[in-house]
Amino acid sequence: MNKLRKTVPVILIIWPYLLVLCLFLPGYRFTLPFYVFFTAIVYIFNIWNAWTYPYGETRRDLIFWNMLVKLIHIPFYAGVFALGCLMLPAMAVPAFLLVSPVLLSILATADICLMLTTSMYGISAVVRLRKEGRISSRSALRHIILHLFFVTDVVSAVCLFYRSRKRRMSFG
Repeated sequence: MNKLRKTVPVILIIWPYLLVLCLFLPGYRFTLPFYVFFTAIVYIFNIWNAWTYPYGETRRDLIFWNMLVKLIHIPFYAGVFALGCLMLPAMAVPAFLLVSPVLLSILATADICLMLTTSMYGISAVVRLRKEGRISSRSALRHIILHLFFVTDVVSAVCLFYRSRKRRMSFG
């Protein structure tokens, strides 16, 4: 069971990059629906994994996986952002006027779902730390809110990890 708990976030780390590979395969029209279906499964397993992690020293594991997944996904988010920036001027071409907003909406929805799924590890750790009395309610609320927005989720994840290493989980 312990190996499964560590394998699930590793799959989440790799998963967005598999989309890029899937899009460049010759038969991507056939593989893309499978990718979308399995994306839901991967996300559900990761949310389940984050909220059912055994208590004890594993809160450090939750904080570690939260930070690691978020840091490794930065290039993916940067690539999606760059693609979105390229799609905006493309709307000047009449053919892309209808396609670009739809594609941008799909990319934004996918990014938000991925971000919220990866944030479940951090939010779960924060809730546990609060229940154990290791962080204040104000600090817990701040970290939970930060985990719900782009960029600040990474900052919060790194801060949680840094504090867990420095102060041995006694937050202020």
